[in-house]
Amino acid sequence: MLICSDDFARMQNYESYTKTQNEQKQMKYKLLSIVESVFGDSYARLKSETRNAIDMICFLATDKGFVYAKDSYFAEKHAISARTIRRIMKTLEEAGKIVKAHRSSSKHNGRGAAVYFFVNHPYFAHWTTYFGFDVQADVQAENAEIPCKSKDEESKKVSTYSLPNNYIKNHFMYKTIPFIKGVPKLINQTFKDVFKDSLKDLYVRVRVASQKICQSVAITLSKKDIHSIAYESIHALFTYIKTRSMSFEEQCKLVYRIALNKFNNLAQTENKENEKKFVVVPPRKIVRKEMLPDWFQEKQEDKNRTESEESVSVVSEEEEIAKMKAILAHYA
Repeated sequence: MLICSDDFARMQNYESYTKTQNEQKQMKYKLLSIVESVFGDSYARLKSETRNAIDMICFLATDKGFVYAKDSYFAEKHAISARTIRRIMKTLEEAGKIVKAHRSSSKHNGRGAAVYFFVNHPYFAHWTTYFGFDVQADVQAENAEIPCKSKDEESKKVSTYSLPNNYIKNHFMYKTIPFIKGVPKLINQTFKDVFKDSLKDLYVRVRVASQKICQSVAITLSKKDIHSIAYESIHALFTYIKTRSMSFEEQCKLVYRIALNKFNNLAQTENKENEKKFVVVPPRKIVRKEMLPDWFQEKQEDKNRTESEESVSVVSEEEEIAKMKAILAHYA
């Protein structure tokens, strides 16, 4: 099946299924478990680089249910061959877990890069209705299709347009967008294709927010905390701009406010934990409970009895004196 450029643009602008980072994580694990069930016991024997590539494919499919990055893109990211990526996707396609389609070429002369739709994603029903997928037919199309030969096949070996020389060298080394210097690796991998060179400016806004919190609250933030909040803030901005158009200056202001609130909450949490650590606990009074001899207990009881009798006698004498004074006052 061929997806036109207009339809592909609508696919990219379609509302994301996952709204929060937690929902995105749950959807990724759901798709990943389906992939693992297809490979069975052999999944554990795959190289760690291959498993990381599968993890990234599932992550990119969480929002809208499809992946359109090139095989060479995943191969370059995880230091594996594009053939490995194609073999993985073919296995999933034959198992009926994904449906493969193709974008129209930028030169409008054939098929472009592949687009893989995950059958178990909640949005697959929408894409099936939109494009009219026949799942069984699409899964078996690669084996059932009989190619048609042109009459003059040998005379059409020359491409209809010339490729740039830098692409002919090695397609495995092809880079769509280079890494942005000064930005953490995870943020680079996730957002550099979306924000491109402006990603560095967004990350700088997050660092400015962290410095402001450190100066105002007198707290030291770890590198891990800064990177984590930077990822969450930029991801929140990415989710926000999907449905709204914003200028770059507005994006910088928004990511700064988001990061500032997150750093402030983190600082308050750490202050509360520090206060709990320094709470002074009064020393516990030690009560001795040794067994005392009978003669000592009897002596102690006699002493207590004598003291109570003396206090009673003193009270009675004071009462009598008070009564006498009252009688004398009456007759006086």
